[in-house]
Amino acid sequence: MPYNFPVTNKFEARAVTELDFEIDPMDEKVYVDLDSVRGKEYLEQIKFNLNIDEDKLHDTTDSFTKIIFSGHRGTGKSIELQRFQQYIDDPDRYFSIHIEIEKEFEVAGFQSEDIFVILIANLIEKVDEAGIDFYSDFLSDILSEWLSEEIIQKELKDNFKVDIGSEAEAGVSFFGFLKLKSSLKAIFSSESNTSKTIRRTIRKNPLRLIERFNAALSDLRLILNENNQSNDILFIMDGTEKIPYDIYMQLFCKDSYLIRAIDVNMIFSVPINSYFDIKGSPSSEFFQTFTLPMVPVTEQSIPLMKQIITKRIDENIFLEQDALTFCVKKSGGCIRQLIRILNRALIVGLGKKINREIAEKSVYELSRSMMDKLDSEHLGILKEKKFDTADQKVLDLLFSLVVLKYNGDRKINPLIEEADFSNV
Repeated sequence: MPYNFPVTNKFEARAVTELDFEIDPMDEKVYVDLDSVRGKEYLEQIKFNLNIDEDKLHDTTDSFTKIIFSGHRGTGKSIELQRFQQYIDDPDRYFSIHIEIEKEFEVAGFQSEDIFVILIANLIEKVDEAGIDFYSDFLSDILSEWLSEEIIQKELKDNFKVDIGSEAEAGVSFFGFLKLKSSLKAIFSSESNTSKTIRRTIRKNPLRLIERFNAALSDLRLILNENNQSNDILFIMDGTEKIPYDIYMQLFCKDSYLIRAIDVNMIFSVPINSYFDIKGSPSSEFFQTFTLPMVPVTEQSIPLMKQIITKRIDENIFLEQDALTFCVKKSGGCIRQLIRILNRALIVGLGKKINREIAEKSVYELSRSMMDKLDSEHLGILKEKKFDTADQKVLDLLFSLVVLKYNGDRKINPLIEEADFSNV
C-alpha cells in the first residue's frame, strides 16, 4: 500500500520498519544516499571492470566479466544494486536485466539448473518490455526442447492455467514463454512434470544449452547495436545468497565453469560468508570480487543514519533524539540492524514515543536473542577476539552479524559488545 512519508500512524510506523519493507532507491522521500560516509570506491571499480568510462561503454570487455558483490546482510546490497541497475541500464551503457531470485523462484527448492531458466525468462521479458524486434531460433529451440511434450502442455494448462497450445504448433515461441513466466515460481516450487523435465534436460547437456544461449546473446547484441540501444548486455542477479547452501556451492565453486562459459557480463550478490567460500575456491581467480562497506558510526554518519528512520516515521511523534542516537550507535552502522532496533522499540512501546528506556529495553531483547543462538565455540571466539580468520565458525559470526566487518577491521556487534564472556 502507498504511504505518506514520514508516516504518523503507529501501525504504519511498524509496517515501514519491517525488514521486508521495500523502498525505491530513486525515491528521495525514503532513500538515504550514504556515499559520502561509505565511499564510492567499490562502485567506481565495478564500473571500471565493466569498461564504463565517463558514464559510457565505449568498448566491450575483452572477456565476459563475472562479478561477486558481497557484504553483510543489511548493509543495503539489494538497494544499491537497484540503484546501479537504474544507472547502468541505459543506451550509452548496458542493456541490463535485473533479477531478484526470491521473486522469481521459491528459493528453498532452488536447484542449480534453475539459473538458466531465470536468465532466459528474464531476458525474453526484458526484450518484450523494451519493444525490441528480436526473435531467436536458438532460444526457440531451447524452449521447444523444454516444453514441447504434450504431457507438459496439458499440465501447464490444467494445473497452472498456462495455455501455450497455439504457440506449440510452430514450436514453443518467445510469446508462449512470456505466458509461462508469471507462473514459474509455482511450477518450480512443486514436483511438477514441467520442472522435472526442464531440469533433467538442462542437466543432461548444460554446455549444449549454453552454446545456444550464447548464440542468441550474440544475435541480440547485433540488434541492440544496430538500433543504438547499447553495445552489450549485463545481468544483475540479487538474492543468490538465499538459495540452499549446497546449491550455492555447486553453482559458484564446484560447477562455476558453467557460469564462466556464459558469454555475458554478470553481477551476483552474495553474503559476506559466501564471499570467503568463493575466495577459497580454485575458481575464485575467474571472479572479480567487491564488497559493499559497512558504514562506520561517526559524527558525519550519525545524522544520515538517523534519516533512514526519520524519513520513514515522524520523529516528532515517535522519537526522542537521545533514544534515536542511542539506536544508531547500537546499530554498528548496519542498516538492517538499525531498522530492526526501531521496529522492536515500536513494538515494546506499543507505538508510543520511543524514549531512552524503551530503546535500551529493545536493544537488550535483541542482544539476548543474538546471544541465545551462539554455541560454546562461537562464545570462545568472541571471548578471545579471534575472529580475523576464515574459519567456518567465524564465517557464521559474520553472516549472523555477531561480528561486523569494516574496511580492514572486524569488531563485535555493539548489541553484544558489553556481554560477559568470562564464564566461557
